[in-house]
Amino acid sequence: MKAVPIYSHGAPNVLKYVQDFPAPVPNSSEALIKVKYCGLNHLDIWTRLGVSGIAIGFPHICGSDIVGSLEEEYASIPKGSRVLVYPGISCNDCQTCRKGVETLCRDFSIIGGLSKYNGGYAEYVTVPKTNIVQIPHEISDEQAATLPISYLTAWNIVKKLQLNENDTVLIYGASGGLGMAMIQISKALGIRTISTISDDSKLNFAYDIGSDHVINRKKKEIVLEIDKITRGVGVDAVVDNAGQKTLQTSISSVRRGGKIAICGTTSGGDANFQIRSFYSKQIQLYGILIGSKSELLELIDFVSEKKVSSKIDSVFPLSDVQQAHNKLERGEQLGKILLKI
Repeated sequence: MKAVPIYSHGAPNVLKYVQDFPAPVPNSSEALIKVKYCGLNHLDIWTRLGVSGIAIGFPHICGSDIVGSLEEEYASIPKGSRVLVYPGISCNDCQTCRKGVETLCRDFSIIGGLSKYNGGYAEYVTVPKTNIVQIPHEISDEQAATLPISYLTAWNIVKKLQLNENDTVLIYGASGGLGMAMIQISKALGIRTISTISDDSKLNFAYDIGSDHVINRKKKEIVLEIDKITRGVGVDAVVDNAGQKTLQTSISSVRRGGKIAICGTTSGGDANFQIRSFYSKQIQLYGILIGSKSELLELIDFVSEKKVSSKIDSVFPLSDVQQAHNKLERGEQLGKILLKI
């Protein structure tokens, strides 16, 4: 089958397009899916580069936002149905899994990420049958391929932080997958958003998807702008997917008793911050991963009801995966980047 395995960690050139990779064979608990689209995420970049202390087997196939057709009937889902894949893998037997919070399982990993499960950069993929979700007719394949990572993470943030109508949230990176998802979901819930961009060419995009205020971080100081917009109060919450370079900005921007969701490390994984300002403002800090499968089902109902429609920046053929990674890594996208298999 056509696939893009990696045989070592490194730059985009480790992504090797091949046409004769062995097709996976499902066991009795797995289903075979013919992949149509796979969305790109920063998780793909981290998996490609490698994370210290986490080993994966090679060859490995990246890609966690998987959409395709079911090759054999499963339960009430007929053969040939359009399906997406819940990307979380867990033991399904521990107390946290039984409670429906499988992301807290000690064995939790993400398909196509730093996991033993290959992902969607291939014509076919095998996944646990319990991870299959049928796509409703009102959601296109392209839209479905944006949901399992970015939008599910955003949905989890809104729930975990208990964000409510008229709350104000600071969101970094309006043009990326998570930034777009947070802005659109927030808008649908009546939550006010302040988003950041790195270039004025992204300004109209940020407003078009629902941002109430947009700050070009290259031209204006974020903390000063937040102070002006909130009249010195600060935002109710910050969605921080950058990490190293933004954590102190997040602490300075949030109000007393506010909340910060840490959900990524695109600017680095080690951060120094002012401890005194953190505890004196009584800030609540949350570590956020993707949500559970039940939350993915909630999200699908929500985007269907509210007609939330993600913006697709570009669709690359599988053979051009290196170019797709380069674009994502440079932050040039306006919305989601997809691979078409």
